[in-house]
Amino acid sequence: MKYLTAPALLFVSLFITAQSYTLTVTNGYGSGTYNAGDTVHVWSAAVPANHVFDKWTGDVSFLVSNDEWHTQVVMPAQNISVVANFRNIGSYTINHESIMGRDTLKEVYSYFPPNFRGVIFCFHGTGGAATNWVTLFEYKQFLNDAVADSFAFIITEAEEITKQTDLNANGKLQWNYLPYDATNIDFANISILIDTFTNRGLLNANTTYYAVGMSNGGAFASTIATYYNWKAAVSYCAQASQLLASTTTVPIQWCMAAHDEHPNVGPAGNAEALNNHNTMVLRGICSKYFVNDRSPVYPERFMRSGTINQTKANNLVAELQANNLLDANNYLLYASDTIAARIIASPTSFLQFLSLPAADKVFMSTQVDAMYAAHQFYSDYNKKSLKFFRSLCETTPVGIADDARKANDITVFPNPFGEKLEIRNQQSENKDEHVEVFDVVGRKILSEKLKGVSHSISTTQWQAGVYFVKLGNVVKKVVKE
Repeated sequence: MKYLTAPALLFVSLFITAQSYTLTVTNGYGSGTYNAGDTVHVWSAAVPANHVFDKWTGDVSFLVSNDEWHTQVVMPAQNISVVANFRNIGSYTINHESIMGRDTLKEVYSYFPPNFRGVIFCFHGTGGAATNWVTLFEYKQFLNDAVADSFAFIITEAEEITKQTDLNANGKLQWNYLPYDATNIDFANISILIDTFTNRGLLNANTTYYAVGMSNGGAFASTIATYYNWKAAVSYCAQASQLLASTTTVPIQWCMAAHDEHPNVGPAGNAEALNNHNTMVLRGICSKYFVNDRSPVYPERFMRSGTINQTKANNLVAELQANNLLDANNYLLYASDTIAARIIASPTSFLQFLSLPAADKVFMSTQVDAMYAAHQFYSDYNKKSLKFFRSLCETTPVGIADDARKANDITVFPNPFGEKLEIRNQQSENKDEHVEVFDVVGRKILSEKLKGVSHSISTTQWQAGVYFVKLGNVVKKVVKE
């Protein structure tokens, strides 16, 4: 047998390492020559008017996702090709009107197609308004995909936005989750809108409701979906609360951003969202969790709105490069807030950006944050969110039957209660089992060991309001009068 010498082995090793393969992307971007094992971003071309991205065809087994307009390929040791396909949904008209809420006229946008599968309530973030969903590009892409999937939608705004008044004195204009009862003005307004459209014959007792929101609107989506027991909720860039994850029976999907720098979210919020997701899964409640990561900058991303041409898009990317805002692989080094500060400090270095119309400046800023994976709504997971609404987790979560059985064996009464609360647990064989009680904002106000099948708690010092009694994975909502 003849063995290769060390220099020959080195030559063969270098030859194998250097071998590359071709990715061909039709109706999209990402074509090139890559090494086996490389992760390559792939994007569809700009979606034509009255169309939505449908799916990728071709060698789709190598794609991370074949139904999102932006996905990745783990390059195999072969040449491959994929094709972006679009679907014509025709034109549709979003109705805009003012509808009387509990106290004020509310701005409302709505769309009800024939034979729709359900209604999605869409909630803006802090400082935003209903118009975010119908004017900002990434949000509009979600609405288009929802229409293609036969959903209706209703969009309105927080009472603090309508009144331009900080009603709870927290320094922000946003949706409020408290009080967690019918006196909450934001809860009441949503109920009134449902009643209004029901009286018009557009909704009925069998209508299914969903919620989606960004940031504060994402947290509100989870909360109001839980309060009204809607079908499901999707929260973008908002972690919700551990109390909600420990009590809700409504399926929730989290879509977070890997480089979120918002002071109320950030890495800690992403970790908390993951913990909340895990809490729900352990309770047997359907939940999903995704984190959108950074993607490279490419000129055609700025052409998606249809108002920036190829030359201008190329110049905008070149301007980012010239100002050292991209790394060697064309990933952004900063989010839009930092770049905006650079523009203010040196306006002559950003003449391409400053020459854009105001609407295009906003559009470019949102695209920068989406590519940086900052605190921004993004359309990269539209199909994941709508699939969650359609089919939830598709299979029964592990443990749901056991949790349901255990829940039926635990009784908390009376409800409403006064000076005493009784707990009856038919499965109290565990001598170390504790009962915990939380108030409506998640503070633990009691933790004590159960005393047999029947257990009594004195509540004379508790204030009137909503409480949550927790035994293991079972949580019961009770109200003190």
